[in-house]
Amino acid sequence: MGLIERLHRVEIEARAVELNTLRDRMADLERRSAETAEALARDGHIVSIESAPYVGAYIRDARAQIGALDRARSDLEPQAAKLEDAMRESFREMKTVATVAARARLRAARNRVAREAAETDEVVLLRWGREG
Repeated sequence: MGLIERLHRVEIEARAVELNTLRDRMADLERRSAETAEALARDGHIVSIESAPYVGAYIRDARAQIGALDRARSDLEPQAAKLEDAMRESFREMKTVATVAARARLRAARNRVAREAAETDEVVLLRWGREG
């Protein structure tokens, strides 16, 4: 594997780590939003007239928190998409570099075989010339 291929691989691995961290953050935000929604569904009921103002405030706060968590997660989606696109492009570039390197190795091998064949032919002709 050539230097350029290794550099692409390192770049892809770094982006993968960054993407995984970002996805973990998004999953955490989604989990917290779901937990808040479950708590709201479970606890957001008026049980007595005295608790009505407190429950109302709780419902507003819980909905605001769910909205903030969902917006924070949504704000991270373009960044995740950008990282995925960059990784795909790096994979494409790495594949192109690998293909070019493989073709160069094949061409070098063919040239070596042709050179060896030409040297063998020359040795045979020299021997034939001496014997004839």
